Amino acid sequence: MQVVERVDGLCLGEAAASAVAPGAFILTDGLRAYGRLNKLGYHHAPVVQGDPKRAAELLPWVHVVIGNFKRWILDVFHGVSPKHLQSYLDEFCYRLNRRRVRTDLFRRVLNRCLLYTEPVTYAQLTAS
Repeated sequence: MQVVERVDGLCLGEAAASAVAPGAFILTDGLRAYGRLNKLGYHHAPVVQGDPKRAAELLPWVHVVIGNFKRWILDVFHGVSPKHLQSYLDEFCYRLNRRRVRTDLFRRVLNRCLLYTEPVTYAQLTAS
């Protein structure tokens, strides 16, 4: 998951280029901003459902993950600031990808921080 500045062709194209292999097949809803994906070398297949309420039928796991993220933010943090949104997304993805092995999650996160990172200041953590 990645924060984008705007939902337009340029920002979505940059996000795709940073995360998706060139030539990959990308299935999306009918949002026009995705139109640039073909020009960037992707095989883009937009599917227009007609009724926006049926979008969950097209990409069910996308809706499940986004719904779970929203619920997690509201339950745990009661909201977030845009300044820290990418950090919250990163933590959510880490937890989601390890949801089947939840035991001792804190110890494993701490262990990876100690093994693979140099000490950082608060200013570095908050990118200020």
